[in-house]
Amino acid sequence: MRKLNKLLENQFAKNILMVTSGTAFAQVFTIAMSPIITRIYTPEEYGILSVYASLLLLLSIGASLDYQKAIPIAKDNSSANNLIVGSFVILLTFFVLFTLVISLWGDQLLYLLKSESLISYKYLISLGILFIGGYNILLHWALRVKDFNVVTKTKVTQSVLSNISKIGLGLLGIGSLGLVLGQIIGQSSGIFKLSAPIIRERRNFIKTIKLNEIKKQLVRYIKFPLYSAPSNYVYTAGDQAPIIFLTFLFGTSTAGLYGLANSIISLPISLLAISVSQVFYSEVASIGNNNFKKIKKLSMELSKKLALIALIPLLIFVTFGPLLFSLVFGSYWYEAGVYAQILAFVAYAHFVILPSGRIFEVIERQNISLVLNIFRLLLIFLVFICSHFLNFSPIETIILYTIVSTLSYLIMFIVVQRVLSQYS
Repeated sequence: MRKLNKLLENQFAKNILMVTSGTAFAQVFTIAMSPIITRIYTPEEYGILSVYASLLLLLSIGASLDYQKAIPIAKDNSSANNLIVGSFVILLTFFVLFTLVISLWGDQLLYLLKSESLISYKYLISLGILFIGGYNILLHWALRVKDFNVVTKTKVTQSVLSNISKIGLGLLGIGSLGLVLGQIIGQSSGIFKLSAPIIRERRNFIKTIKLNEIKKQLVRYIKFPLYSAPSNYVYTAGDQAPIIFLTFLFGTSTAGLYGLANSIISLPISLLAISVSQVFYSEVASIGNNNFKKIKKLSMELSKKLALIALIPLLIFVTFGPLLFSLVFGSYWYEAGVYAQILAFVAYAHFVILPSGRIFEVIERQNISLVLNIFRLLLIFLVFICSHFLNFSPIETIILYTIVSTLSYLIMFIVVQRVLSQYS
């Protein structure tokens, strides 16, 4: 038994190494291309991309009602196959309805959100939702079968195509549209690779699909749309709130500076955390609900290692942030480096704690996650309300946001460990 456990732990480490190596390459490539991109586009144009990406993430979170997250924990492949189809049906329905809404009232809604700069690109929001949603559904099938090789390749493909597209379209002089289109091209790449195994086995796949079984699985995992989807909406709203509120309070230039700072500090920290989180979710899903003690042990060991790994980028950004941004991106991005100094603490907490947060989904206690995320969002809203009425500067606002966000991540980690202790 000990040998088996050791083997599983070794394989877990190998899977993490595989996915994070692909992510690392993607990050290095993105960092290498960033100085070129920031010299082609202005902060205002980058601000439009930041607002677009924020709205897109918020809208796409529940486009398939989070049923895709049930795919790795389904009891067998037949159930998982029906969940895939059910998720795509919901996604396509959402896409059609949203496109209709954006056609009729898109301009008014974007004006209301102080995002009128996106009016020309409103249909690209719908397209982006479709691509992100499709990728996420297929990604969770790959996590179920532990096809981390394909997952790794898609991450590399997305980074390369996205950055090259942004540079190429920028050189054509089409402005912020080049950034938005580059973002969409990056999001859509990888879908074919992820779907290839299903396409090859399409006959066997189709045989397992039944309308009654789709309905059965959607009912069985109803907690995902009831709790997980709202929880993720709330969580993402908290992540994207700074971009939206900074645009509202200080304009697109400040949002652009924040957007670059946040995206750069997220490259070595948050994106690696997402890769580790995906492997961790796959591993915990295979353990199931019958060994909470092992899940807790795995969670604690992983968090300790991540805390040590993340110290290096944290110290680099805190010590040299403004200098690095000025040298790499140009002198007018100095303030973005100051933002990065502050935001590095949020990224550090995100990196260490994010994988453990997914435990709620595996043990189907998404209601706890929803409560925690609502609490976090309320605190973040309070930050920007205080900023508005107290006339805080952008830097003062970001400092307060950093304190609140970091504390919220710590609270979530404590709650996760206590819940696991109760079940152990």
